[in-house]
Amino acid sequence: MLRNRSPIAGSKADIMQRRMLAVATAVALGATALLGAAPASAAEPPPPGGYAYVALGDSEAAGTGLLPAVQMDCLRSIKAYPIVLAPTYGGVASHACAGATSADALTQARTAIAAGRLGAATELVTITVGMNDVGWQSVLLACSSSGTVPACQTAFDRAMLLGQSLPTSIGTIVATVRAVPGFDGSIAVGGYPLLFGDLATSCSIGSFQGTPIDVSPAQAALANLGVEQINLAIRAGAMAAGGTYVDIGAAFDGHGLCDTSGPWVSGLVNGQRTSDRSLHLNWPGQRAYAAAIVAAL
Repeated sequence: MLRNRSPIAGSKADIMQRRMLAVATAVALGATALLGAAPASAAEPPPPGGYAYVALGDSEAAGTGLLPAVQMDCLRSIKAYPIVLAPTYGGVASHACAGATSADALTQARTAIAAGRLGAATELVTITVGMNDVGWQSVLLACSSSGTVPACQTAFDRAMLLGQSLPTSIGTIVATVRAVPGFDGSIAVGGYPLLFGDLATSCSIGSFQGTPIDVSPAQAALANLGVEQINLAIRAGAMAAGGTYVDIGAAFDGHGLCDTSGPWVSGLVNGQRTSDRSLHLNWPGQRAYAAAIVAAL
């Protein structure tokens, strides 16, 4: 987070503040400056001291499922929130990858540090990871109309048990970044949006392998509870290690699946080129995620 220090013209804190104001403007304008803000290629030599902005995390940070993709191995999209934030920093070194766990994000951080992409000149590191540690999409399927009550409870209990290690895992990633010699930037650790609002009736979220999937109010409440618990674990790990937690749940209030304000998360999507978008942030959701980071900083 920004340090409390006297405003000195040209200081790192001043530069960071001006950049975040510019980012806020870009987000408000719909991130029209995306052109020319592509992620840094792994083959490009990093600038001295590293990139100003480095992104770590899983499919939410990669923008998985949103076309066009710019890196197929990790399903990174040009519409991912790091790309929304990138123009103000002259680009982003994104290591985000679909399917990444907290252990993978730690490897991403270490790789970025070893390659000189994350260093003393880095002003912002964003981290979004944790859901894959608990196998959350399996829980959602087990707790939908395609599963059973016993299967739902078993999957949920297992996810909550696995989530108990998240504070330590997230804290280790943040501490690894914070320990980089000369690093004095911000570390923003984002949570995950609640998938549903307060449902009065069953909600259709698309189809899976040709079978329509509905979610009852009780199932939606259980799914939201699970995300809230995971977010609490992520928050505890981030703050204990000196990171800034970004409350995505609050930012996305009113924009869950079946909410009348318009969802910022995609339901189950079919099609060879678009199925990866299922239960991930859509384009408005990626912009909202970027705005939440700006607000938190």
